[in-house]
Amino acid sequence: MSTPARTRWATLVVLGALVLTGCGSSAARTGAPDIISDSKKPTCRSHQSVLPSKDYTGGSDAKTLAVLAMMKYYTAKGSLPFCDAKPATAQDTAWAQLYASLIKP
Repeated sequence: MSTPARTRWATLVVLGALVLTGCGSSAARTGAPDIISDSKKPTCRSHQSVLPSKDYTGGSDAKTLAVLAMMKYYTAKGSLPFCDAKPATAQDTAWAQLYASLIKP
């Protein structure tokens, strides 16, 4: 096998391994909440797809602007029903509990 062919083969194997590594993760995804509002007077809210990340739960390491944006969203929409009329998911509950813990006196 020539050197260019070996290089291509090795590259393919490495890329394949990287792809499979990303697909096999069973850890809970974390990140930012879905806080995009589609109107000035919202009537419902959407489900969250990720758990709160360290930007929101990191205590002194949290990102202040991110936390404030999340709190603004939950202050405005936190008591609204979900748009699909389904119950809260584990992700929804985690964000609501985080919000509640931040507003406790």
